[in-house]
Amino acid sequence: MSNTSRRQVQAEETRQVILDAALALFLGRGYGATSVADIAERAGVALATVYASVGAKPVLLRLLLDRIDERANIPKQAAELMASGDPSDVLRRQVSITRTLAERCGDIIAALASAAGTEPEMAAAYQAGLARHRAGAEATVNRLVALGGLRTALSADRAAAILSSLTEQSVYRSLAGVYGWSFDEVEHWLVETLSSQLLSA
Repeated sequence: MSNTSRRQVQAEETRQVILDAALALFLGRGYGATSVADIAERAGVALATVYASVGAKPVLLRLLLDRIDERANIPKQAAELMASGDPSDVLRRQVSITRTLAERCGDIIAALASAAGTEPEMAAAYQAGLARHRAGAEATVNRLVALGGLRTALSADRAAAILSSLTEQSVYRSLAGVYGWSFDEVEHWLVETLSSQLLSA
């Protein structure tokens, strides 16, 4: 490996250490109570290194948000959902997507929620995430309608509201984080509950 390549690898490793330290502190103390100096100390690097390799706190959080797509692989899962021709499978896949987000990215989403209270830019990002979640629920319901799988007496708007509300990250944080359910248990309960509420017999 050349000296240039070695330096690039080391720089990326340092960047990831800084991001990991930032995430741990955002979760432990909250975004507003964490300084860049705190992050540098936790990462074991100089303050100047944090700014040079990553940037200020809002930049740190935006880079952490980039990890969501990497961890959850949402585009692939969403495409598979829309290609499915079985209403029950469509609903299972929708719940699986939200479980993946909670299980693999819940820490980042919680950090964003913390930052939303103090940083207008992060509040906008958090609201945009909620809007994407609602849009995903609407797309799933539209797929159920197209397949003839939605309960006849249920409007698409009401179905989307039910689906969106029950699959919000706060539900996973409550059932898994507060009440100690496993993610398997949460997913099974959501599939059963949503199937009974949304799908035609």
